[in-house]
Amino acid sequence: MEETGIELSQLLEEEKLAGVPLLILANKQDLLNALPPDDISIGLDLTCIRDRAWHIQACSAKGGFGLQEGMEWVVEQVEDGEDTASLNC
Repeated sequence: MEETGIELSQLLEEEKLAGVPLLILANKQDLLNALPPDDISIGLDLTCIRDRAWHIQACSAKGGFGLQEGMEWVVEQVEDGEDTASLNC
């Protein structure tokens, strides 16, 4: 998990991704041994991200739960960003 957190941090430093909201889909939450979203957040050091909105969504692609909520969060973030962008014009 630590290596993945480092890779994510390096990726988010890319200029092209500045301010882009981050959604982490914590898949396979239907399995008993799945890592809970809070543990994933700690492992990826998400609480240190201050330059963008981020959200971790528990989900199961197989079971179909959580995906809709994650996508709704992304849409909300994009709409909020468009509102902000129009204010800056």
